Amino acid sequence: MKFTGMPVMNRPLAAGAALLLAVTAPAQKEDLQYRVFRNAEGAEISAAVVEKTDKDVLFLLENGKRARVAIDKLSEEDKEFVRNWSEAEAKFLLKCRGLTVRELLELRGYESFPFTLERNSILVEGMLNGKKGSFLIDTGAGTSVLHVKYATGAGCKVGRMGEETIYGIAGDAPAAWAEVAELKMGEAVLRQRRILATDLTNGLPGGVRAGQDAIFGADFLHQLDAVISYKERRIFLRPDLSDETELDDIDHDPDGRSEKLTFRLFKLKDGKTLRGRVKSKTSTGVTLTLVDGSDRSFSVARFSDEDQTYIFQWSKEAAIFMQHCRSLSVEKMLTLRSYQSFQYERRGNHIFVDGTLNKNPVTYMIDTGAESSVLHVWAANKHNCRVGPMDREVFGIGGKAPAAVTEIDELTMGDAVLTNRKVLSVDLARFMDDDKLGYVGIFGADFMRELDAVITYRESRVFLRQQ
Repeated sequence: MKFTGMPVMNRPLAAGAALLLAVTAPAQKEDLQYRVFRNAEGAEISAAVVEKTDKDVLFLLENGKRARVAIDKLSEEDKEFVRNWSEAEAKFLLKCRGLTVRELLELRGYESFPFTLERNSILVEGMLNGKKGSFLIDTGAGTSVLHVKYATGAGCKVGRMGEETIYGIAGDAPAAWAEVAELKMGEAVLRQRRILATDLTNGLPGGVRAGQDAIFGADFLHQLDAVISYKERRIFLRPDLSDETELDDIDHDPDGRSEKLTFRLFKLKDGKTLRGRVKSKTSTGVTLTLVDGSDRSFSVARFSDEDQTYIFQWSKEAAIFMQHCRSLSVEKMLTLRSYQSFQYERRGNHIFVDGTLNKNPVTYMIDTGAESSVLHVWAANKHNCRVGPMDREVFGIGGKAPAAVTEIDELTMGDAVLTNRKVLSVDLARFMDDDKLGYVGIFGADFMRELDAVITYRESRVFLRQQ
């Protein structure tokens, strides 16, 4: 093969099959990613991939010419690069890397909610039978739970307390089934559900009030393809996967393949919602392309405050993403943003990720409801942590339990390394043999917040990025 164009190095070009060249207009180089390619004989040239097939690749050379090259004529390294190249990823790296996780997900049809962090706990406003409440987002809760006073105050019929039992870090507590007509978060509506209710103050020190009215657990997070982003303090849900949605322009689509889901959800101040894409804007107005293909113009002042901010900040990057990159998975988008990701194992509704503890391979349970990470005391001793006396206490559903300050030399998950940390150790295996627990501890909200964690239920992945 022969490279014809502008060699990067002054070496003779190897002889071989000629390339088909076509003279083109000068390219916009800022739209392309150039790199040095080599053929099997070692000749080099700077070019950018424009398109590819299974057998060949179309290069744009720096002199503006195009060259179509058989992939099998390239070096082994360049063959791999070309096979892995995608136009969507190339456009994303060049034009869309500045988009936030929020923008990327909202452009993919997710509805997002800001959350507050109270001692690392994620709290979001929700509604139970029309009554507002504070919901704790808890990946470690296999099922959602209502505070019994909140449930009865919202008109739920609650059964006999003690007919069920729920378990927490400090023990167990009586519970009962509550008949729920409607639970709502944003546009996601869950109807006619039986949800466990208990006294969420059970086990707390005297006089301490429950910090939340309900625990929004992994059962609902999984159904709604939740994404949790600590850096942006937002949770993202797909309303089309709920029992019912108040959006009349979106179909129930469990696989997420609908073209409609590539339209962003906008909210007007009068309470109406619609899906659309920004087509153009002025200082006071915006034109949206709606799901049905029609264009409608609005005064920006008609939108919610959050959507006004989005419209004012809407950029070329967002337009390029919608045109070229919307097929990218959340995993691919975040990986291109320098996150590392881990496929998590789902056991029931709990999620587990492998890591190390003092260089020993272990498994952690990911739990956004745990304000601080916690080790199982037996595992802490086994893996050479320095465990102090059991002179501390932890509180939770079911009461209080003794705990010990524990020093960890090193904890890792992928490339993320946490060193010289102190956590509490407790007995997490009260109802089973120590070695049957299946994990060494809870990877809690403190470490996830530090590592800018993103959790995606649809793709069963946890993403971390160490600053």
